[in-house]
Amino acid sequence: MRRHFLTYLALSTMAVAQPVLDLYGKNPTIFSASKMSTLEAGFFVLAVLLGPAVGATVLDRATRWFGPKVNESMRLWLVAGFSFLLGLAIARWINVDGNIGSMAIGVLVAAILPRLYDTQKVIREWSRWLSVLSLAVLANAVLQLQPVLFMTNGPQSDAVIANADISVFHVVFDEFPLYALLAEDGTINAERFPGFAQLATESTWFRNAVAESNFTHQAVPALLASAVPEQSGGPFLAQYPKNIFTVFAGKTAVGGIEPVTSLCPPDVCGGSAGSRGTFSVSRVKSFFRDASYVYGHRVLPPFLRSHVPSIEGAWGGFGAVADKFKEQFGVGALSQVDALARGVKAMVDDPSPRVQVTHVLLPHAPWRITPDLRVAPLSKSISTANPESEDGVRDTYQTFLYQLAGADRAISDAIASLKQAGRWDNTLFIASADHGISFLPTLPQRHTDFTDMDQANDIYRVPLLVKFPKQTSGSVSDCAVTNLDVLPTILDVTGTSTSWKFAGTSFANECPTARERRVVAATGESQVFSGGFSEAQARARHYADVVSNVGGIRRVAAVGASALLIGQPIGTAESNSGIASWTLAQKKMFTKVSDTRGSRVPSLITGTITLSGPTDVGTEGIVVVNGVAAGVIGELSGARDVVEYTAILDYSLLTDGAHTVELYLRAPDGTLTKVGAPR
Repeated sequence: MRRHFLTYLALSTMAVAQPVLDLYGKNPTIFSASKMSTLEAGFFVLAVLLGPAVGATVLDRATRWFGPKVNESMRLWLVAGFSFLLGLAIARWINVDGNIGSMAIGVLVAAILPRLYDTQKVIREWSRWLSVLSLAVLANAVLQLQPVLFMTNGPQSDAVIANADISVFHVVFDEFPLYALLAEDGTINAERFPGFAQLATESTWFRNAVAESNFTHQAVPALLASAVPEQSGGPFLAQYPKNIFTVFAGKTAVGGIEPVTSLCPPDVCGGSAGSRGTFSVSRVKSFFRDASYVYGHRVLPPFLRSHVPSIEGAWGGFGAVADKFKEQFGVGALSQVDALARGVKAMVDDPSPRVQVTHVLLPHAPWRITPDLRVAPLSKSISTANPESEDGVRDTYQTFLYQLAGADRAISDAIASLKQAGRWDNTLFIASADHGISFLPTLPQRHTDFTDMDQANDIYRVPLLVKFPKQTSGSVSDCAVTNLDVLPTILDVTGTSTSWKFAGTSFANECPTARERRVVAATGESQVFSGGFSEAQARARHYADVVSNVGGIRRVAAVGASALLIGQPIGTAESNSGIASWTLAQKKMFTKVSDTRGSRVPSLITGTITLSGPTDVGTEGIVVVNGVAAGVIGELSGARDVVEYTAILDYSLLTDGAHTVELYLRAPDGTLTKVGAPR
């Protein structure tokens, strides 16, 4: 059995363990985002390395009860199975990605190796000696995953706090570009985002701030550790030991909510998830399930990969934890709104001075939250990849703006809670963002090589509002600051002295001067940002042409040539003969709409429209709810045959109760015709 186990170990190491552990070792952020403990991560590594071989050995041994012929046959089938997977892995390694080519290599290896194993003693001995590869794979995984497998509490701080009566509340928003927040005149759009506008009236708005990286696993450490992001590794305490948590640890009360990073020592921030010795069966089960999907996409040929749940190209930089954001919403779409509330509660419940950091995945995708904190359906046309059509990009941006309004409501509630508890005046309150996002057709939303500076300005220019202790009136600063400067500013305001050195410079009392603002991309490129706030204004003007920034948040639904109709009653109109039928996937939702927080609301609708003939360019569909125009379908312009559509509706029209839904067509000349109810 020992000899057979070594054979299975050698084959499974090459076919399974190496592809999986190499990928996870190069993307350790997935362990941080999943909050895997040291025990759980170690179990994962050993299970991937030894599990297939142990399982094969048990099966091998069990078949001995059925006689030597059955046992030998099973052994050869097990060798063939591992050989087939090895062949598929080899095909991917040598870039043979077609169905025929990869399957041919897999079948060839599965046919040859078992026969050689059965007939050639030297091959059997060779297969056992190859098991030593498992030690090399294990050693490599341990080296790559040191921050996960060997957690520490970080260095001992030598900080001395002079202004010990000052508290710090730092909220880090995720995927939040500055341009989306701006009104026509370049101010924060008070009509659309009253929470951030209120904060601006009591704080200093550093409107020329830039993020340091375009991906969270680098951008958040830049904020919280004031360190230029490293290209390898992940957002772990071992990689960024000197950070906001460790500098204040033992000097004042410290708290942190980190959905993706792991910078706060377990002994400081507490919590069971991610601490050294915890073991959650459900978390480990979920992690292994995702690993099986990753393995499928890593090894299987295209026709088999099509049946494996998508990881959306997740293995590239921070994309490795793309599903983390879906998970956050899987436990409740408002989980990240609630995360901010939990951070505020930690501050309110602690009467002593406190440093509280709260990273919230808002307004990060998936964009489902409405401004009144209800939950919209998802659409397959809206994803983390910008579509080719301008209409598709517009749909995506509309859902983003709705969710940004949900974040605005959360910040408004946070300010109100701190004021009511008497913690506002003496608190250094910082609202920042790790990076932004771009909605340019066909271009990545966050990946950039800086060849398109419009895209880069979308991604790197972020909001930064700082309410200093005792500050009562707002001001605007055009200081050329970066997210690296936030931690030094916190140290400056709290009068904290330390021998630790940081990359940024405090902007509490004067603008950093004689400096070059060089930012980095997760893929290794870098760029100097020398422009000012006018760059953000230019991007705001561009996106105002996509979705107008005039009017309240409900006007996000008012787009296209039919924008002025939204919110207006639609009278009688002639019947339309150009549309045979239309469907509405959310039809049942309109029969019973709830206005309670967290309830499902059809503010996003999808379906198909079957045309009797082609439509003119400029034709738009008008979705009418209870006789009032609620949203625009742009996909009908110049369309023919069957059209798949996505439309965003004015959520405020979807009040408690039942609603009727009808479709109208608006011709390029403004003429309205009625299609009627969906079938």
